Amino acid sequence: MNAWLYLTKKEFRLGLPAFLVALILYSGIIAAGIIAGNRFGFEDEIMSIVFMIVIALHTFFLAFYLYHSLNTERKRLHLWLHTPMSIAGLLASKIFTGIVFMLSTLIVSVILAMLSLRVAFSFFSQESLINTLGSISITIFLMALFISSVFLLFWSIFLTFSQKWNDFFSFLLTILLFFVSVWAYGNFIHLPFVQMLTNWGAIQAGDMITGIEVSYVEESVDILTIKDATVFYIGNFLRDFIFSVLLFSAACWIIERKVEV
Repeated sequence: MNAWLYLTKKEFRLGLPAFLVALILYSGIIAAGIIAGNRFGFEDEIMSIVFMIVIALHTFFLAFYLYHSLNTERKRLHLWLHTPMSIAGLLASKIFTGIVFMLSTLIVSVILAMLSLRVAFSFFSQESLINTLGSISITIFLMALFISSVFLLFWSIFLTFSQKWNDFFSFLLTILLFFVSVWAYGNFIHLPFVQMLTNWGAIQAGDMITGIEVSYVEESVDILTIKDATVFYIGNFLRDFIFSVLLFSAACWIIERKVEV
Protein backbone atom coordinates (compact mmCIF):
# COMPACT_ATOMS: atom_id res chain seq x y z
CA MET A 1 0.00 0.00 0.00
CA ASN A 2 2.82 2.40 0.85
CA ALA A 3 4.44 1.67 -2.51
CA TRP A 4 1.19 2.48 -4.33
CA LEU A 5 0.78 5.75 -2.41
CA TYR A 6 4.35 6.71 -3.23
CA LEU A 7 3.72 5.92 -6.89
CA THR A 8 0.51 7.97 -6.85
CA LYS A 9 2.40 10.92 -5.40
CA LYS A 10 4.86 10.63 -8.29
CA GLU A 11 1.95 10.46 -10.74
CA PHE A 12 0.60 13.80 -9.49
CA ARG A 13 3.93 15.41 -10.40
CA LEU A 14 4.13 13.56 -13.72
CA GLY A 15 0.59 14.49 -14.76
CA LEU A 16 0.67 18.11 -13.64
CA PRO A 17 1.60 19.46 -17.13
CA ALA A 18 -1.45 17.76 -18.67
CA PHE A 19 -3.67 19.26 -15.97
CA LEU A 20 -2.19 22.72 -16.58
CA VAL A 21 -2.80 22.42 -20.34
CA ALA A 22 -6.45 21.53 -19.68
CA LEU A 23 -6.73 24.36 -17.15
CA ILE A 24 -5.36 26.86 -19.68
CA LEU A 25 -7.85 25.57 -22.28
CA TYR A 26 -10.79 25.91 -19.88
CA SER A 27 -9.64 29.38 -18.81
CA GLY A 28 -9.29 30.46 -22.44
CA ILE A 29 -12.83 29.35 -23.25
CA ILE A 30 -14.19 31.14 -20.18
CA ALA A 31 -12.22 34.29 -21.05
CA ALA A 32 -13.60 34.19 -24.60
CA GLY A 33 -17.11 33.86 -23.15
CA ILE A 34 -16.60 36.86 -20.87
CA ILE A 35 -15.36 38.97 -23.81
CA ALA A 36 -18.26 37.86 -26.01
CA GLY A 37 -20.76 38.47 -23.22
CA ASN A 38 -19.50 42.01 -22.61
CA ARG A 39 -19.54 42.75 -26.34
CA PHE A 40 -23.02 41.43 -27.17
CA GLY A 41 -24.69 42.16 -23.86
CA PHE A 42 -25.86 38.65 -22.94
CA GLU A 43 -23.31 37.88 -20.26
CA ASP A 44 -25.30 35.38 -18.20
CA GLU A 45 -26.70 33.50 -21.19
CA ILE A 46 -23.33 33.25 -22.94
CA MET A 47 -21.51 32.26 -19.76
CA SER A 48 -24.09 29.54 -19.13
CA ILE A 49 -23.31 28.07 -22.55
CA VAL A 50 -19.57 28.48 -21.98
CA PHE A 51 -19.63 26.63 -18.67
CA MET A 52 -21.67 23.81 -20.22
CA ILE A 53 -19.04 23.52 -22.97
CA VAL A 54 -16.28 23.36 -20.35
CA ILE A 55 -18.22 20.67 -18.46
CA ALA A 56 -18.65 18.65 -21.67
CA LEU A 57 -14.92 18.83 -22.44
CA HIS A 58 -14.22 16.90 -19.24
CA THR A 59 -15.47 13.84 -21.12
CA PHE A 60 -12.09 13.64 -22.85
CA PHE A 61 -9.86 14.89 -20.03
CA LEU A 62 -9.02 11.50 -18.54
CA ALA A 63 -8.01 10.05 -21.92
CA PHE A 64 -5.86 13.11 -22.63
CA TYR A 65 -4.28 12.86 -19.19
CA LEU A 66 -3.46 9.17 -19.70
CA TYR A 67 -2.02 9.91 -23.15
CA HIS A 68 0.38 12.46 -21.66
CA SER A 69 1.33 10.28 -18.69
CA LEU A 70 1.78 7.06 -20.67
CA ASN A 71 3.62 8.80 -23.51
CA THR A 72 6.05 10.21 -20.95
CA GLU A 73 6.34 6.79 -19.33
CA ARG A 74 7.12 5.15 -22.67
CA LYS A 75 10.49 6.90 -22.77
CA ARG A 76 11.49 4.79 -19.77
CA LEU A 77 9.18 1.85 -20.31
CA HIS A 78 11.69 -0.71 -19.11
CA LEU A 79 11.89 0.98 -15.71
CA TRP A 80 8.13 1.40 -15.41
CA LEU A 81 7.26 -2.20 -16.32
CA HIS A 82 10.01 -3.73 -14.18
CA THR A 83 8.65 -2.32 -10.93
CA PRO A 84 7.43 -4.99 -8.47
CA MET A 85 3.90 -3.60 -8.61
CA SER A 86 1.33 -5.21 -10.90
CA ILE A 87 0.32 -3.59 -14.20
CA ALA A 88 -3.17 -3.09 -12.79
CA GLY A 89 -1.68 -1.17 -9.84
CA LEU A 90 0.47 0.97 -12.13
CA LEU A 91 -2.44 1.90 -14.40
CA ALA A 92 -4.84 2.34 -11.48
CA SER A 93 -2.47 4.93 -10.00
CA LYS A 94 -2.59 6.93 -13.22
CA ILE A 95 -6.38 6.67 -13.45
CA PHE A 96 -6.79 7.74 -9.82
CA THR A 97 -4.63 10.85 -10.22
CA GLY A 98 -6.38 11.69 -13.47
CA ILE A 99 -9.78 11.44 -11.78
CA VAL A 100 -8.63 13.73 -8.95
CA PHE A 101 -7.40 16.33 -11.44
CA MET A 102 -10.61 16.00 -13.49
CA LEU A 103 -12.95 16.33 -10.51
CA SER A 104 -11.12 19.42 -9.23
CA THR A 105 -12.10 21.39 -12.34
CA LEU A 106 -15.40 19.60 -13.03
CA ILE A 107 -16.84 20.45 -9.61
CA VAL A 108 -15.84 24.11 -9.97
CA SER A 109 -17.30 24.23 -13.49
CA VAL A 110 -20.61 22.72 -12.32
CA ILE A 111 -20.91 25.26 -9.47
CA LEU A 112 -20.19 28.19 -11.80
CA ALA A 113 -22.61 26.80 -14.40
CA MET A 114 -25.34 26.56 -11.77
CA LEU A 115 -24.80 30.16 -10.68
CA SER A 116 -24.97 31.39 -14.29
CA LEU A 117 -28.00 29.28 -15.17
CA ARG A 118 -29.91 30.50 -12.11
CA VAL A 119 -29.54 34.07 -13.32
CA ALA A 120 -29.96 33.48 -17.05
CA PHE A 121 -32.89 31.06 -16.73
CA SER A 122 -34.62 32.12 -13.55
CA PHE A 123 -37.77 30.15 -14.47
CA PHE A 124 -35.87 26.94 -13.67
CA SER A 125 -36.08 25.93 -10.03
CA GLN A 126 -32.94 25.20 -8.04
CA GLU A 127 -34.03 21.58 -7.77
CA SER A 128 -34.24 21.35 -11.57
CA LEU A 129 -30.73 22.75 -11.98
CA ILE A 130 -29.31 20.40 -9.35
CA ASN A 131 -31.03 17.40 -10.98
CA THR A 132 -29.92 18.36 -14.48
CA LEU A 133 -26.32 19.30 -13.71
CA GLY A 134 -25.95 16.36 -11.35
CA SER A 135 -27.14 13.93 -14.02
CA ILE A 136 -24.89 15.53 -16.65
CA SER A 137 -21.88 15.35 -14.30
CA ILE A 138 -22.44 11.66 -13.55
CA THR A 139 -22.89 10.92 -17.26
CA ILE A 140 -19.70 12.77 -18.16
CA PHE A 141 -17.76 11.01 -15.41
CA LEU A 142 -18.87 7.58 -16.61
CA MET A 143 -18.19 8.50 -20.24
CA ALA A 144 -14.71 9.71 -19.28
CA LEU A 145 -14.02 6.35 -17.61
CA PHE A 146 -15.27 4.46 -20.66
CA ILE A 147 -13.25 6.53 -23.15
CA SER A 148 -10.11 6.26 -21.01
CA SER A 149 -10.47 2.47 -20.78
CA VAL A 150 -10.81 2.32 -24.57
CA PHE A 151 -7.67 4.42 -24.88
CA LEU A 152 -5.76 2.15 -22.50
CA LEU A 153 -6.73 -0.93 -24.49
CA PHE A 154 -5.64 0.49 -27.82
CA TRP A 155 -2.50 2.00 -26.32
CA SER A 156 -1.54 -1.49 -25.14
CA ILE A 157 -2.32 -2.86 -28.60
CA PHE A 158 -0.17 -0.14 -30.16
CA LEU A 159 2.72 -1.06 -27.86
CA THR A 160 2.38 -4.68 -28.95
CA PHE A 161 2.37 -3.78 -32.65
CA SER A 162 5.32 -1.39 -32.24
CA GLN A 163 7.52 -4.27 -31.11
CA LYS A 164 7.24 -5.80 -34.60
CA TRP A 165 6.75 -2.77 -36.84
CA ASN A 166 7.63 0.94 -36.80
CA ASP A 167 5.44 3.40 -34.91
CA PHE A 168 3.73 4.82 -38.01
CA PHE A 169 2.58 1.46 -39.34
CA SER A 170 1.63 0.33 -35.83
CA PHE A 171 -0.44 3.49 -35.41
CA LEU A 172 -2.28 2.86 -38.69
CA LEU A 173 -3.04 -0.72 -37.69
CA THR A 174 -4.28 0.43 -34.28
CA ILE A 175 -6.54 3.09 -35.83
CA LEU A 176 -7.95 0.54 -38.28
CA LEU A 177 -8.63 -1.88 -35.44
CA PHE A 178 -10.25 0.95 -33.45
CA PHE A 179 -12.77 1.77 -36.20
CA VAL A 180 -13.57 -1.89 -36.73
CA SER A 181 -14.12 -2.26 -32.97
CA VAL A 182 -16.38 0.81 -32.85
CA TRP A 183 -18.46 -0.64 -35.69
CA ALA A 184 -18.67 -4.03 -33.96
CA TYR A 185 -19.56 -2.47 -30.58
CA GLY A 186 -22.25 -0.30 -32.17
CA ASN A 187 -23.85 -3.33 -33.79
CA PHE A 188 -23.53 -5.34 -30.59
CA ILE A 189 -25.33 -2.88 -28.33
CA HIS A 190 -28.20 -2.57 -30.84
CA LEU A 191 -28.90 -6.30 -30.87
CA PRO A 192 -32.46 -6.93 -29.57
CA PHE A 193 -31.14 -9.36 -26.94
CA VAL A 194 -28.61 -6.82 -25.62
CA GLN A 195 -31.16 -4.01 -25.56
CA MET A 196 -33.54 -6.25 -23.65
CA LEU A 197 -30.83 -6.76 -21.01
CA THR A 198 -29.68 -3.13 -20.78
CA ASN A 199 -32.72 -0.93 -21.52
CA TRP A 200 -34.01 -0.83 -17.96
CA GLY A 201 -34.23 1.95 -15.38
CA ALA A 202 -35.58 4.54 -17.82
CA ILE A 203 -35.09 8.18 -16.85
CA GLN A 204 -37.01 10.87 -18.73
CA ALA A 205 -35.05 14.08 -19.14
CA GLY A 206 -38.25 16.02 -18.52
CA ASP A 207 -38.64 14.37 -15.12
CA MET A 208 -35.55 16.23 -13.89
CA ILE A 209 -37.22 19.59 -14.54
CA THR A 210 -39.66 20.70 -11.87
CA GLY A 211 -41.56 23.90 -11.27
CA ILE A 212 -42.45 24.64 -14.92
CA GLU A 213 -44.47 22.91 -17.57
CA VAL A 214 -42.73 21.70 -20.71
CA SER A 215 -44.93 21.02 -23.70
CA TYR A 216 -44.26 19.84 -27.22
CA VAL A 217 -46.20 19.22 -30.41
CA GLU A 218 -46.32 15.73 -31.86
CA GLU A 219 -47.02 16.09 -35.59
CA SER A 220 -46.97 12.41 -36.44
CA VAL A 221 -46.84 9.10 -34.62
CA ASP A 222 -43.92 8.18 -36.89
CA ILE A 223 -41.78 11.05 -35.62
CA LEU A 224 -39.86 10.73 -32.36
CA THR A 225 -41.24 13.08 -29.77
CA ILE A 226 -39.01 15.16 -27.55
CA LYS A 227 -39.97 12.93 -24.68
CA ASP A 228 -38.95 9.77 -26.53
CA ALA A 229 -35.67 11.32 -27.69
CA THR A 230 -34.57 12.17 -24.17
CA VAL A 231 -34.77 8.82 -22.41
CA PHE A 232 -31.72 7.53 -20.54
CA TYR A 233 -31.35 4.02 -19.20
CA ILE A 234 -29.47 3.15 -16.04
CA GLY A 235 -28.81 -0.25 -17.60
CA ASN A 236 -26.85 1.42 -20.41
CA PHE A 237 -24.60 3.18 -17.92
CA LEU A 238 -24.05 -0.09 -16.06
CA ARG A 239 -23.28 -1.83 -19.35
CA ASP A 240 -20.64 0.76 -20.27
CA PHE A 241 -19.13 0.61 -16.78
CA ILE A 242 -18.80 -3.18 -17.01
CA PHE A 243 -17.20 -2.79 -20.43
CA SER A 244 -14.79 -0.24 -18.94
CA VAL A 245 -13.67 -2.77 -16.33
CA LEU A 246 -13.29 -5.48 -19.00
CA LEU A 247 -11.30 -3.18 -21.30
CA PHE A 248 -9.05 -2.14 -18.41
CA SER A 249 -8.46 -5.79 -17.53
CA ALA A 250 -7.71 -6.60 -21.18
CA ALA A 251 -5.20 -3.73 -21.38
CA CYS A 252 -3.44 -5.00 -18.24
CA TRP A 253 -3.28 -8.54 -19.64
CA ILE A 254 -1.86 -7.37 -22.99
CA ILE A 255 0.83 -5.22 -21.38
CA GLU A 256 1.79 -7.94 -18.92
CA ARG A 257 1.85 -10.83 -21.40
CA LYS A 258 2.61 -9.30 -24.79
CA VAL A 259 4.72 -6.19 -24.24
CA GLU A 260 8.43 -6.91 -23.87
CA VAL A 261 11.09 -4.43 -22.79
